[in-house]
Amino acid sequence: MCLASNIARRNGSAVYYARLGVPKDLQAVVGAKEKWESLRTKDAREAKVRVLDVLKRWNDEFDALRRGLASKEPTPEDIQAATWEHYQSELEHHQRERQGRLNEQEIEVETRRIIKDVEEGRLPWGDDPLSQVSAAAELTGLRNAAERQGRSRAIRKQILEKHLGKNEPVLVRDAAHALIARENWAIEPNTEAFKALCGNLLRAEIEALTRAEEQDRGNFAGRPTDEFIKPPAGKIAAPVAAPGEGIRDLLDAYEADNRKRLTADTIRVNRQVIEMFVEFAGATLPARAITKDHVFAWKSALRRYPTRAAEIGAFQGMAFKKIIAENERLKRPTLSDKTVNRYLSALGGFCTWAQKNGKMGDHPVNGMLIEKDRGPSKVRPYTSDQLTAIFRSPLFTGCLSDEREHKPGDVRPRDHRYWLPLLSLYTGARMGELAQLLINDVRQDRGQWIIHITREGDHTKSTKTAGSQRVIPLHSELERLGFLIFHAQQAATGNKRLFPEIVPDARGQLTGNVSRWWGRYVERIGVKNDTSVNFHSFRHGMADALRRAGYRDEEFGFLLGHTQATTTGRYGILSEGDLTQRRKMIDAVNFPGLDLSHLHTTVIQSSSH
Repeated sequence: MCLASNIARRNGSAVYYARLGVPKDLQAVVGAKEKWESLRTKDAREAKVRVLDVLKRWNDEFDALRRGLASKEPTPEDIQAATWEHYQSELEHHQRERQGRLNEQEIEVETRRIIKDVEEGRLPWGDDPLSQVSAAAELTGLRNAAERQGRSRAIRKQILEKHLGKNEPVLVRDAAHALIARENWAIEPNTEAFKALCGNLLRAEIEALTRAEEQDRGNFAGRPTDEFIKPPAGKIAAPVAAPGEGIRDLLDAYEADNRKRLTADTIRVNRQVIEMFVEFAGATLPARAITKDHVFAWKSALRRYPTRAAEIGAFQGMAFKKIIAENERLKRPTLSDKTVNRYLSALGGFCTWAQKNGKMGDHPVNGMLIEKDRGPSKVRPYTSDQLTAIFRSPLFTGCLSDEREHKPGDVRPRDHRYWLPLLSLYTGARMGELAQLLINDVRQDRGQWIIHITREGDHTKSTKTAGSQRVIPLHSELERLGFLIFHAQQAATGNKRLFPEIVPDARGQLTGNVSRWWGRYVERIGVKNDTSVNFHSFRHGMADALRRAGYRDEEFGFLLGHTQATTTGRYGILSEGDLTQRRKMIDAVNFPGLDLSHLHTTVIQSSSH
């Protein structure tokens, strides 16, 4: 769940507010398009913690309004289950609060930042006592967060105990109203039943505060001593992670250990996925307590989770389980099995790391991925007619302008837009492998030009697997098309990259913008009318061309990167025999019906890059 849009300041106030759009189907009933509520804090970290409870309450109210069912009398079992849920919710709230504190190392970093701000004049100091007090107060606040929160809990616990003794419901009245609305119970305000329910919620909060005090002292083995505060029959109380043993506690270390292996975007997306699992399984769950039952339940839930939920207004501010429940009504498309497996793989990578580092026993994700359909690939090669349409389209023969490549004209772009399709056609390389090529990745080896697909040479480069690193001889048709002239021109500019104009998108993906551009372009020229063809179709076409030439899949797999990792692939060192064999295979590649002779004499020029 993304909280950035659910926290805001208003009317020039420094205080943070919770905000949430009211679903369209409820706006007439609620009488507003948006709900606001003060979070009573000026601290962004604290606001992010407090907003969760407000959003939960609002969404519970929306649920109750939608159901519109006749009220029902709650059973004793209903009351006990709801009391236990309230205890768990409060406990998770305190856990999030604890995890939001800075540790000693983080406080030291903030201290150095404040000192640097003073030294460089960004934070006034001099003889101004107010500035000095402000900086000192900021540091003191960071260092004393645990003590301050502990005092606040102790005071609240004392007040709650006093209210419990006097049967005073004021501090849990809102929670009781939200619970009654959510469950549609027939309990009227200020009745004995209402006061009894509030008493149970008071007992739950007192127990949760007691656990928080114990956990602040390092004791995570505590359990409720109030006999009424217990899980419903058949449900086992979830374990609570000790400091440093929670899933979120270990995430930073996991990411630090994998920064050289994973891209920044992969790390960011993996964190989002793992945070989603934490929300589903419980914030207090220790990493070593994750079981296959947890993963199976999460997998089942993911298959009912709507696609692009964060972009759909009806789901804004909702927790994971609430989104699934709401989608039962809205019937939005749900995650594909491929996406579910990607989420499971992200969690599995974390679990593998945790297991290797002694933070987990049996691997809970092993064997849990959804079996893939082993049928034919859904992506097919471009047909001969489609290839002809692509390479006789305005981008290749002359377009209206650099921005309107699909319209005929006299402009001839000769940058990545022109060369990536041609290179993929005659190498079978993936878009990302070609987009990241360095000038030095195209070179001569014993008189033969090669393209080296490798992770070497730049820390931002990557390949799908280590075995994807490989050497591909340059097809003679690419030479006739002028690729070596283009390469020489790029080398003369002093650029390190062959296609320096390709820049990462907002998510940090190098080919994100290029991929979207290609999809739009082929659709505009009438080639793409469904999802069965895309840029990857060039790769499939290369495989078919090698099969037509009489080679078996296992014979040419290394040209497409379908092999185990080798030193050859990484550093591009081939024996003369290997290079000759590869050259023979590449030269055997042809595409019946495709004639590119109209491009052989094209003068290489750059329209804008």
